[in-house]
Amino acid sequence: MATSNLVFTTPAGIAQYPWLSTPDTKFSETGDYKVSLVLTKEAALPIIKQIKDVFMENVESETKKNKGKEIKKANPPFAEELDDEGKATGNIIIRFKSSYKPSMFDSKANPMVDVNVWSGSEIKVNGSIAPYHTTLIGAGVSLRLRAVQVITLVEGGQSAGGYGFEEQEGYEYVEAPKLELEPAPEAFIDTQTPEPAAAEIKEPVKRADDKPAAETKKSSEPLPETGEVSLDDLVSEWE
Repeated sequence: MATSNLVFTTPAGIAQYPWLSTPDTKFSETGDYKVSLVLTKEAALPIIKQIKDVFMENVESETKKNKGKEIKKANPPFAEELDDEGKATGNIIIRFKSSYKPSMFDSKANPMVDVNVWSGSEIKVNGSIAPYHTTLIGAGVSLRLRAVQVITLVEGGQSAGGYGFEEQEGYEYVEAPKLELEPAPEAFIDTQTPEPAAAEIKEPVKRADDKPAAETKKSSEPLPETGEVSLDDLVSEWE
């Protein structure tokens, strides 16, 4: 299977439920980075054809391994978008997922770091097609999320149109200018003169003709009796 058939970049579409800066840990401890991309049917058709080609190759390969017996086929990683009444909107939703954090770029192809991309953002996705087969699910393909380019960023929630609001005559909010704080005064510097160091006391120079000082006479008188004191008594008094 040619590698060129596995990697692709989508046209610009609308992001749904993106987890691009942090993983979604709802179903696993490590979590997954993921996004659903909404494209018009015309824009999605070339990608769907590429996905189906890889899918059919995988089914054929797994069927041969199963000695020609029919195998189970997994659901595709795309579906028609339905409105609240269950009717097709004419758009296609393509689902991408990865255990690795995708690279992110802005519309000028500059790298982005930890930007909170919300639903409604216009993005392009670079992904790869990964064939798989399991006994439970069957033969299928998943779309690995590799990188995202943000064309129009929606951050922090839906836009006004997402809530059904339109431009009206009336109050217009003007963001207040940011106040520039004056720099804090320099820290107080202690200018007091330090105290002089204590003068070094020098030992007198001993000369040869100096007479030795008279030794202090030890007292031979016994110390006054105060009574015997045991160690236990001392400890008791301390306590």
